[in-house]
Amino acid sequence: MHQASVPVISELRLRNGGDGTIDGVTVSLTCEPPVITPRKWTFDRIAAGSELVPADRTVSLDGGLLYKLSERMRATVTLRVMRGEVELSASTHEIIALARHEWGGSISTPELLAAFVTPNDPGIAELLRAASDKLRESGRLPSLDGYQSQSRERVWEMASAIWAAVASRQLIYAEPPASFERHGQKIRLPSEVLNGRLATCLDTAVLFAAALEQIGLRPLLCLTKGHAMTALWLQPSTLLGATTDDASDLRNYIALKEMILFGTTVVTV
Repeated sequence: MHQASVPVISELRLRNGGDGTIDGVTVSLTCEPPVITPRKWTFDRIAAGSELVPADRTVSLDGGLLYKLSERMRATVTLRVMRGEVELSASTHEIIALARHEWGGSISTPELLAAFVTPNDPGIAELLRAASDKLRESGRLPSLDGYQSQSRERVWEMASAIWAAVASRQLIYAEPPASFERHGQKIRLPSEVLNGRLATCLDTAVLFAAALEQIGLRPLLCLTKGHAMTALWLQPSTLLGATTDDASDLRNYIALKEMILFGTTVVTV
């Protein structure tokens, strides 16, 4: 959420439910541990029965602290409404700071799974060199040139070469990294998968998506209950939105031979 610039506060309203005007009101936000940096809003006057909504609700996350987390951490956010030294109201809210390689799951922000597709991971370059070699060995053009050929068959060839390159690593299917989350999952990024040779279906789906994206193709991550797969546009196209839960859309694209869908765990041993 930090790297994708997702707003921490979606709504903040301050209402005067009394009969009189309140002058010199300050709203402060603090967090412990300091995942969120302190923020303060000042209001000169709030009339009786009126409501104010700050135009700027931006707060900053401590990216350095978040990057160091290897496990999720609870934090408490406190909002205080003050008039001078007098506290008019206070509320606390618990938040969860996730580990840097942990996806929060499809319940809240499924589109953030795309943030774990890292085409510039060092392991991807090595994998693509192997894919190019596979193309050359089979008598195909060794270039990895995305959609430049405007040929579905050529896109198939490049995707197949990446598949062969991954298969040659003999990845071992394994459970997700040990953790304590009820929703979501820790994700092994490409270098960790290729070096450690352990991967879940989600790890391999993210790995293939990163490799395909790096050569200029457009992959999708497809989730069913308890399973993840990768899809690929055979021509440069996109969905109407960042996510969709209508499986019929994908079926139609596959039937029209505009998209392929493959189970990435088949590549593991």
